[in-house]
Amino acid sequence: MEVSFRCKPDNFVYNNMLYVLCKKENSEELVDVALSIFKRIESPDTYSYSNVLVGVCKFGRLESALEIFQEMGRAGVVPTRSAVNILIGDLCLLSSKEGAISRIRVNNVRRPFVVLVPNVVTKTGALEPALAVFWAVYEKGLLPSAFVINRLVGELCQLGRLSEVIEVLDALENKRLTCLEECYSIVIKALCENRLVEEVSSMFARMLSSGLNPKLRVYNCLISMLCKVEERLEEAERVFQIMKKKRCEPDNVTYTALIHAYGRANKWESAHSLLTEMLGSGISPHFDTYSLVDRLLKENGRVDLSMKLQGKVESQILLKCCKLGRLEAAYQKFAEMLQKGLCPPVYVLDAFECAFQKHGKGQIARELLDKIDEVQKNGGQWTGKREQKGS
Repeated sequence: MEVSFRCKPDNFVYNNMLYVLCKKENSEELVDVALSIFKRIESPDTYSYSNVLVGVCKFGRLESALEIFQEMGRAGVVPTRSAVNILIGDLCLLSSKEGAISRIRVNNVRRPFVVLVPNVVTKTGALEPALAVFWAVYEKGLLPSAFVINRLVGELCQLGRLSEVIEVLDALENKRLTCLEECYSIVIKALCENRLVEEVSSMFARMLSSGLNPKLRVYNCLISMLCKVEERLEEAERVFQIMKKKRCEPDNVTYTALIHAYGRANKWESAHSLLTEMLGSGISPHFDTYSLVDRLLKENGRVDLSMKLQGKVESQILLKCCKLGRLEAAYQKFAEMLQKGLCPPVYVLDAFECAFQKHGKGQIARELLDKIDEVQKNGGQWTGKREQKGS
């Protein structure tokens, strides 16, 4: 163009060329061509730098990418957000690979070879520049995407750099970013995995004071960790109460962790109460959870509560079979309950009859329902009167 028209291309033309060579094409040779073109630009702008930055990152040339980024800083040019995302993301990815495995070459054999072994020494080679890039663009009023920020925070947590995590959280709170909640979740999970009780308690309190509502997985992670640490059951109970106050519904993981903690502490009343609450919420306990509470009740002479608990558990199984249309399993379960002297609640009986009527088998259901009177005469448990329904 310069030779034919005796005029030099402007940045718009250069940037389009760099865009095609670095982003649209997938050839390292073309990236080298782009770099040679880039050097001919008198005053590269944001898009000039960002295009070549993305190009070198694409082929893992992160040292060159950092040199370009530093040159941008000296020129007072801010990169595009997409370029920042790619640079920090690739550096974090490299950091995670550094922390996972090491390559060791075995030479004292006939045919030398390389083996991969788990890293026992923490490496932070790629994370340092990632953090430096983050702070550099933050000072210029630019932040990476939520996904990249979460990845950076995750890597910091993985390496146990809590003080720097807190600095990043402070920066995010100042900007009031929507990714803040997810960042707290990542940090709390990492702290729980390492059982850093004081640190995670402080981080959880900080999250609440920031007006954020933790998600179920955060509560579960925290409660499960506290239940496994000695003399921390009361703290787990407090977190559980906060959870319910914040209207975050517990699930099987929540209840199971607390019930087993009560079992280890021999708090049979609390374990029984929580399992009853769990069943009332429509959540089916695992067999070992039910067995634990049942054993505690029998050991403490509460066979009556054990029988009632068995009735509730089996009633829930029966109800589930009815809802899923598993008529054979429902019939078998109901028959087993009657043999044990257990009668389901009224709403379960209604669901049982409705399920069979829906499939044209109402008569079969009524034949079994008529046996309830025999159970009552033999001292079986009964939760109330039931109205007869038509076919």
